Amino acid sequence: MTQNWLHRCVADETHFRTALWRTAPAVLRPADPPLEVLTRPELERLLDHGLLRTPYIGLHQGAAELPAHRFCRPRAALGQVLEDCADGPSVRALVRDERATVLLRHVEQWHTGVRALAAGLGARLGLPVQADCVLAAPGGRDHPGHGEDGDVLAVQLWGTGRWRVHAAPATETAPASGAGPAAAGTGELLPDTVLRPGEVLYVPRGLAYAARAEGGEPSAHLALTVREPATADLRAVAQALLTEGCDLPERPLGEAALTAAAADLLAHATRVLDQLTPADLLAVTRAVQLRGLS
Repeated sequence: MTQNWLHRCVADETHFRTALWRTAPAVLRPADPPLEVLTRPELERLLDHGLLRTPYIGLHQGAAELPAHRFCRPRAALGQVLEDCADGPSVRALVRDERATVLLRHVEQWHTGVRALAAGLGARLGLPVQADCVLAAPGGRDHPGHGEDGDVLAVQLWGTGRWRVHAAPATETAPASGAGPAAAGTGELLPDTVLRPGEVLYVPRGLAYAARAEGGEPSAHLALTVREPATADLRAVAQALLTEGCDLPERPLGEAALTAAAADLLAHATRVLDQLTPADLLAVTRAVQLRGLS
């Protein structure tokens, strides 16, 4: 039986789609949250097996990223030296002694359980989903999130996390994915929100947020970011649509052949544009992105 991963994250899917989606942040308490996809022993094992590499793992202190040489050690494989392999003891020392925050990026690309969760959410919402895991040390600084470039479902895995959700700066565009933490705006929408294991925080696209560990134990959450296309994605799909199915010689010889090829290309593009609406372009781009991450 296929799991309804969205239901496991939001509990009441109808209420989520009609009252919360792109509208209001909320703390959700599903009966069967997907805590099994990434457990604490599993994360400890991942840190120790020596195959986690940058940029899939990074360490932060607030908005500042620590240099890789502080938590990576070289490893030799088939005569090659890999310089960017995370070292578990070094990572733990920075978390313990300097209150660093561990960020595991694009976990859906390299972890089977998280991939199933992200793919299931994506299929349900019709949009690609990126999964990042954040492990915060107690007493550390706020870790700013990327709330402006996607809707976020933050699943508290273990420990306790304190969240602040703000109105974002007044802008109609979002920063490029991975460009850096979003600057928090003014006006807390959910002040002093504390998440406990199994609870889920929904942050609509366009809001800024920050999280930190609460209490004396580390806090871990899985940030599931629902991505929308960027302008570059729309441009790439439009270009592909304008040339798809247009059979032209690769290297026309002579002025007449070149002119005929140019005319055929323009006529084909005109026919496509006459039938292509903005809604069509957006729908095709979303479908292409979803297929690319499935």
